[in-house]
Amino acid sequence: MSAENGRRGWRRWREAVFATCTVWLVLQNVVILALVAWGKPARALAAGAELARTAVSVSGQAVLLVLAAALGLALAAWLVHAPAKDSLEHAPEVSHDV
Repeated sequence: MSAENGRRGWRRWREAVFATCTVWLVLQNVVILALVAWGKPARALAAGAELARTAVSVSGQAVLLVLAAALGLALAAWLVHAPAKDSLEHAPEVSHDV
């Protein structure tokens, strides 16, 4: 038995598992769509729209929180590295004589 036969066997198993998972996901989606269509689709769509509205609202607040934190860190970094005006007045003059 060569290494090629072992690779082909593994590839065959991998393709079979992939096909099985694909069929399972398609079946789940068909069942979900059938349940939504069989039930009250308007209520399901309203619930989905409310969920989407909530997600957009929360993500907007999270973006603003991250932006505020980033700006606060940038300000803190700038304040730490900014030279004080007093130290510039007492610094020795540097001359570049060539």
